Amino acid sequence: MNKSHDKSSHIHTVFVFFLFFLGILSVAVVGVKGCSYFSTPIVERPYHPDYDLWKPTGFIGHGIGFLGTAMMILGVSTYSSRKRIRAISSWGKISYWLEFHIFLCLVGPVFVLYHTTFKFGGIVAVSFWSMTAVMLSGIVGRYLYVQIPKNIRGVEMTMEELHNENSIFTKRLREEYKLTEALFQRMENVVSLAREKSQTLIGVLEEFFLKGAQRRNTLHLLQQELVKANVSHHEIKNIVALIRRKIILEQRIVLLEGTRKLFHYWHVIHLPFTIVMFIILAIHVVVAFLFGYRWIF
Repeated sequence: MNKSHDKSSHIHTVFVFFLFFLGILSVAVVGVKGCSYFSTPIVERPYHPDYDLWKPTGFIGHGIGFLGTAMMILGVSTYSSRKRIRAISSWGKISYWLEFHIFLCLVGPVFVLYHTTFKFGGIVAVSFWSMTAVMLSGIVGRYLYVQIPKNIRGVEMTMEELHNENSIFTKRLREEYKLTEALFQRMENVVSLAREKSQTLIGVLEEFFLKGAQRRNTLHLLQQELVKANVSHHEIKNIVALIRRKIILEQRIVLLEGTRKLFHYWHVIHLPFTIVMFIILAIHVVVAFLFGYRWIF
């Protein structure tokens, strides 16, 4: 089971790296190709040799606008369908769909920005800033989503499942690696702070920012104690990895309800901006179509 999990994790890492590389490459290529036109003052752009290609109604300018819009629609519709339609609920891990959604909904808005040639106003400006809000809040949502523990299939774990997994970690550390009560107390000190802060939303946010530094410091101290106890390097590596997973799991257990609340409030913010963005985007597309701007169609 561990080998299967490690293989799945490796595939996911490659998948995310591929999307990241593809996104950076595509945005960079379009940016470099259009840099000369984008950097030209607006009043001088009609005289630029590539004006007919890069203007919002030009072949490239219109094309990247169409592509960016299609990417956002595809990104939202596929991920939303995967979450809500039972018939396709078994089609791959939800985390893979989320990464694909993030890729499309980050690169798509950049293409739309290129389409505007960094010039927008009126009702289109409302759509643009809504799009920006959606993109930025999506990054926050991705972070919150990661904080909610999930099983190997990407399904949110119950509190009982979390405690069972935590018990397995504890048993391994006590029986397999013979960790002392003093080391367990150090781990408990990290978690106790999270337990106090989990009672309020502000506390949960504060803990998210503080936990990384505290965890690193705790692990460093634990590692020093293991070295003093003449534990082999190989075993220290395994113990530290297991302790890290246990600390993260325990922090997520005590912060679970607070994280769920934050995720709920995030939906309240994210969804309206998404709706506004697509409504104005639809108006823009219809008006452009009625005025004869149909790209290659």
